[in-house]
Amino acid sequence: MAQLVRSARGAVIALVAPLALAFLSACNNDDNSPTGTGSSTQIVFSSDRNSTDGSLELYSTNADGSDVRRLTTSPEDDYEPAWSSTGRIAFTSSRDGNDEIYSMSADGSDVKRLTNNTFLDELPSWSPDGSRIAFTSRRDGNLEIYVMNADGTGQTRLTNSPATETGPHWSPNGSRIAFQTDRDANNFEIYMMNADGTAPTRLTNNPGVDLFSSWAPDGQRFAFQSTRDNLTTGSTEIYTSNVDGTGITRLTQNSFFDNYPQWSTDGKRIAFHSNRDGNSEIYTMAVNGSDVVRVTNNTASDVFAAWRP
Repeated sequence: MAQLVRSARGAVIALVAPLALAFLSACNNDDNSPTGTGSSTQIVFSSDRNSTDGSLELYSTNADGSDVRRLTTSPEDDYEPAWSSTGRIAFTSSRDGNDEIYSMSADGSDVKRLTNNTFLDELPSWSPDGSRIAFTSRRDGNLEIYVMNADGTGQTRLTNSPATETGPHWSPNGSRIAFQTDRDANNFEIYMMNADGTAPTRLTNNPGVDLFSSWAPDGQRFAFQSTRDNLTTGSTEIYTSNVDGTGITRLTQNSFFDNYPQWSTDGKRIAFHSNRDGNSEIYTMAVNGSDVVRVTNNTASDVFAAWRP
């Protein structure tokens, strides 16, 4: 997992290094299912299960953990996948020397490099119609939010701040983007802005670290991870909130690290990764925190789950 610590996500995690390092130390062909059904029956994720050097590859699985299939084969990290409504998967990879955004078909074929510069590009998020990708980049000196067309053209900067702006996630109707930033504090909070970068609004406000927001498909709530109730240990739990920042509800209750929540496209479940059973695995739960299901079960690290639309 040394590669993971140095990877693009590390640009965010390095700012909360005690949290991340504690967590990390604890830790073929597509089935041609139709897209756009909202069935939320498949998940793509990253794993080092078949790696001899700790590098991450992308895999798909049914939501019950069956039919695990390897999608990428690279000597470097492939991670942070996002599945589009058009059937393509965007992801971050260091395969060409530094972290860039790529896309591929759902079976791992037709890989296309979308960004190409000497700086960090990471954390892709598809617009609802699959025509655009929001992402994070360090190309202009610090981490900011950018957007581009699905083919990599039209790369445009949305935020402009001396602070860190990262982790974009589109609203279900495509009009807004949630993200995380430390612009108004010494820790990360969740913000929301219009899809053109205007009208940024702060949604969370507490001494903990709030990261990786994921919008519910009804557009009324979002899920996120936070250290707010574990300031001493730095362990993360998963929460939900109304889109105006009210009604924050804690979903997980344990002393481990529950990270990277991703709301299913049918609105019924939230996927996340956790080291609660000894190493990092993919789990899902009902949106009220009940009915936790372990999806993966092996001695490797399984992280960064994303649902198939």
